Order: sequence, then structure tokens, then C-alpha cells
Amino acid sequence: MPKPALEKDLYEIVRRYLTKERGCVTASFNSRGKQIPYVNRGHGQLIVDVYGLSGVRDTHSRKLEGIAVEVKRKKTSTPRRYIAQAEQYSHLAHRCYLAQPFDFTDKTKIEAARTGVGLLLIKGREVELVSESRLFSPSPDDFDSFLNNSLQIRQCAICGCYQFRYAHRAADSDAGGSHWRRDDIAPSPPKKNKRTYLCAECEHRWAPGSDFKKLEKQVARLKNQIAKLRNALKR
Repeated sequence: MPKPALEKDLYEIVRRYLTKERGCVTASFNSRGKQIPYVNRGHGQLIVDVYGLSGVRDTHSRKLEGIAVEVKRKKTSTPRRYIAQAEQYSHLAHRCYLAQPFDFTDKTKIEAARTGVGLLLIKGREVELVSESRLFSPSPDDFDSFLNNSLQIRQCAICGCYQFRYAHRAADSDAGGSHWRRDDIAPSPPKKNKRTYLCAECEHRWAPGSDFKKLEKQVARLKNQIAKLRNALKR
């Protein structure tokens, strides 16, 4: 099998490593139900080469960890700017790595350790962990926006579980919905200016109660209108 000639050819190798070796989710679905890999996904001025999402087995925890990888094809050296580029991903990820088909020098390992960036060695079609990334603390707002807008992942406002926004279109199955709410602190009140999501289970459990209250109000308005019409007819 020929060696990858372009940097983008290395992306799938790294994505497969995140999926199989790190247990990450590395793809979701777009609005048409087509699967999209987490390659060249961006937010603001940052474009991440390869990204993965990892959850925890604890049934009571909704903890989520984002892993971002900067991929380079150079086989002769590791310029310092490569490490700096990987470190920038800390705005969107909890762990950041630089991946290269090159045996990292001791100098590079020291520089990476100083910044907290992990190193991944690409060996043919395999990836080897050279050094682990430290745990970064991305901005919660940027991270949530990145999940929702770029990775197409949403969090249920009630149970807190994460789900694919459009997986139901690929599987032709049921899904929860979005709901508009009013936020008096945000611009443009009193309009409903904030959008929230419910998973299918929470939608089925909680939405009917809200719908029933709306129906009661509609029935009350209709009764009031009928009463007014009857009074008008009597006159």
C-alpha cells in the first residue's frame, strides 16, 4: 500500500485511531441525514484537522471530553509553530495533540510537554501515542457552540444527555424537538429568543403536559368567544 502523499490522506488514519483506540465518536450527521466525519471542523477562526468526542461510563455523569489533533505530513523535523497550532485547539478541546510521521526529537518532546500538547507518531497506517496531552479547560460557551453548530451534537435541556441532532433522518426514526423560550436578560425581550432541545424520551414525557395546558387555554378562549357570540345574537 503506497504511503499517503498529502496531509489530508493522514486524517483518516488519525480519525480511525481516535475511534478504535480512544473510543471516540468521530462523525455525526448533517441536516440531510448524511454522515459527516469530524475532519476540518471549525469554530470562529479555528479549524481542527481531526476531532473526537469521548464520554464516560459512569451512569450518573454527563462529562464529555473533546480531543483535537493537528496533523502534519513533514517527516524531517517538527517546527515549533506545529506545537503552537495544536495548543490553539485548547479553546475547543480538553486534550490537544500533534500527529506526524516523524520520530519526535527530545527537544520537541520537551517543548510539547512545556505547552501541554500530546504527541502522536504516525507509522504507516497506525498511530502510536508518544506523550499524553494535559487536560485543558476550553471555554464552556465556545465548546457548546462548537458541538451544536459544527459537530451537530445537542444536549437535552432536561436529562443532560448528548445526542446527534440529525441522526433520526438517516435512521428514519423518532427524535425530540427544539423549543423557543424567553430570556429577559438576552437582547430583544419579551420575544422568545433562546432555543433549547429535548431528547425524544424527555419530549414524550414532558411536552404533552405543556401541550395540554396550551389546549386548555385555547378551549377557554373558544368558550369565551362562543359566549360573546351568543350574547350578540340575543341582542
